[in-house]
Amino acid sequence: MITIVFLSFHSEHHIRRLVKGLGGFYPIIIIENSRNFNLKKELEKKYENLRVVIPRENLGYSKGLNLGFKLSKTNFVFINPADVEITKKTLFNLEKLIKKYNDFALLGLSYYEEGHYKSYNIYKKTQNNFCENSKNTLEKFGLLEVDDIDCTILINKKKVSKLFDENIFIYFEVNDLAYRYKKKGEKILISKNIKFRHYGQKSHNKKFDFEAKLSRSWHYNWSKFYFFKKHWGYFFALKKTFPNLKRSLVKFIICLTKFDKNLLKMHFAELSGLLNSILNRKSSYRPYEKHW
Repeated sequence: MITIVFLSFHSEHHIRRLVKGLGGFYPIIIIENSRNFNLKKELEKKYENLRVVIPRENLGYSKGLNLGFKLSKTNFVFINPADVEITKKTLFNLEKLIKKYNDFALLGLSYYEEGHYKSYNIYKKTQNNFCENSKNTLEKFGLLEVDDIDCTILINKKKVSKLFDENIFIYFEVNDLAYRYKKKGEKILISKNIKFRHYGQKSHNKKFDFEAKLSRSWHYNWSKFYFFKKHWGYFFALKKTFPNLKRSLVKFIICLTKFDKNLLKMHFAELSGLLNSILNRKSSYRPYEKHW
């Protein structure tokens, strides 16, 4: 059995649709970061195997999903952002897969429309070490060993004891997770034949669009520096993020002359996030809290 963990932040429109589509077949845990008690009451009344957990504060991506992971009682946990489309067929196929083959720590899915952007990365040629009796499964599900995967992940709790780094609020948490378990010698897989749609940057209510953009701008740069610093050192992180720093600074200076308040806020968020990370400050930007 697989437990599904959804993260919701002003994502009621997606959550209702996703839960309805799954039809109560699987245990579901929803971490509701926007403290929507009405949503909790509505969904828990309607679905017996569903639990909505409302933290006392916005935990962000890493802490939120870590909480759902800890509360799950099955050996396999499927974590899924609210703006990713999954169906009963997706879960049925995953169950078929793990009955045949489950020697992995993390398993990602593939985009339906896979083009330039993929849901995985291979940084160096990887030996696909599948045992002889699993070759039929390899072909049927299109299993491929990779180095990095996207946000929709099936996690094997027998292999994964610690999920996301809670210093990260959003961005690069999955990269960090995959890198850590890859270093331990665990398999990170992608299924080319089990697919999903990611609607990208649409997990929240539209009225929060601008604040969501500010948050993404700040946290992306903070997390990027932190990720490189954690694994390869401070000066390597400076080298990798210097183009971001230069670009953000130039954009901010140009905006000062254009009197565009929103654009100025956006580029200041980019600059501020990176500078805070360079100065070893915690990931602290929380743009939505005034709405609570």
